[in-house]
Amino acid sequence: MDKGNKGWWEFPRWSDVYEQGTDEYIEKAFATRSQGNQISCPCCTCHHRYWYGRNDVRDHIICNGFVPRNDESFHLGRMGPEREAEDLQHDEPSNMNDGIQELLHDALREGPNEEAKKFLNLIEEGQQELYLGCKKMSRLAFTIRLYIYKCDHKLPDVAIAGLLEFFKEVLLMMQYCQHLCMKQRKC
Repeated sequence: MDKGNKGWWEFPRWSDVYEQGTDEYIEKAFATRSQGNQISCPCCTCHHRYWYGRNDVRDHIICNGFVPRNDESFHLGRMGPEREAEDLQHDEPSNMNDGIQELLHDALREGPNEEAKKFLNLIEEGQQELYLGCKKMSRLAFTIRLYIYKCDHKLPDVAIAGLLEFFKEVLLMMQYCQHLCMKQRKC
């Protein structure tokens, strides 16, 4: 396969091309996508789910391999002169007036539509405590962690639905017990 048409992550991990590609990817990712001093780790184990610092991400990519996102395949990882031309095209600031500012202004003036209100309500509900007195995890955090668990273990929807019913029963019992305890303390 021609080196110019092959992504650096397709080379053996011990090769100089792979290591150089890793270093270039990390530089570009930290320059454009970092949150503080971390980026989502693109290694084969983390799959962009976990955030780490520069050295940890580099170690993960070298040891575990690299999983490019669709947009990264063409803009961050290609080798050769065509990559340099692409980078120049993407790095130039756009002078095009696309009317985004006007659209945002109109949208904010009119307020959220029904779909946006539903979404905002979901976010608000997701920020609630998982159960009464639970300060360590919100409903949204629980849902996300359960979904990641489902994906990692390739569980069918039926299994998750059963687990959620079980959790619901347990949480209701816990809330009832807490209610009884609070009632006894007041008496």
